[in-house]
Amino acid sequence: MNRRLGSYARMIAMTCALTGLAAMPAARAEQASGAAAPSAQALQELLDKQAIAEVMMTYCRALDHLDEPLLRSVFHPDSQHNHGFKGPSSDPAAKSEPGKPGDFVAYALQALTRMTRTHHQLGNIFVEVHGDVAYTEAYFTAYHRMRAKGDPKAGSDAYETQMDLFVSGRYMDRMEKRNGVWKIARRTATTDWERLEPPSPLSYARVPPELRSYQSREDFVYRRKDVYGD
Repeated sequence: MNRRLGSYARMIAMTCALTGLAAMPAARAEQASGAAAPSAQALQELLDKQAIAEVMMTYCRALDHLDEPLLRSVFHPDSQHNHGFKGPSSDPAAKSEPGKPGDFVAYALQALTRMTRTHHQLGNIFVEVHGDVAYTEAYFTAYHRMRAKGDPKAGSDAYETQMDLFVSGRYMDRMEKRNGVWKIARRTATTDWERLEPPSPLSYARVPPELRSYQSREDFVYRRKDVYGD
């Protein structure tokens, strides 16, 4: 009988202890459970990774809207590029000639003007942070609607009809944080696959003009605050 009462007493004591732990404030419960709060270094690394990811996303937005100032903003002045173009990433002083751009930004804007619209999308993003230097690998898929022959802006590789060009690959960057700001210092992009095909028979003309994407600052993303009244 005494042993049974002793067992009941131990069960009650354990229940009270567990109930008390559950009722503790979150910080005390975490301390009691032995879990350590994230270190300042770990939190800073998370902030750095988020800032780096936003640089990559800004790059895509700038390409799709042919936004030259925004595109130049993601590169350090001495950044180097190897993606269709090999040389400086963003050097406005680099002399450009027709068909011979002086830097990647000029090259990209010249190439994308040959399209009626584009869509750059990021997939897996891996970031390794080492202080003020980071190494990244970001999977991308890019869609391009090529202009047809006869269009004044069409390229020399244009077809009789518009064509859909899909390209998928990876952006691999060395990013550097200078004066507290992350930007691309070196970029190499590889191509995993490409596909070229006639456009879909579905008519883009059915999309209301205010809901279409535009290769300019006329796109909704630049006007949304005015539209929402903020």
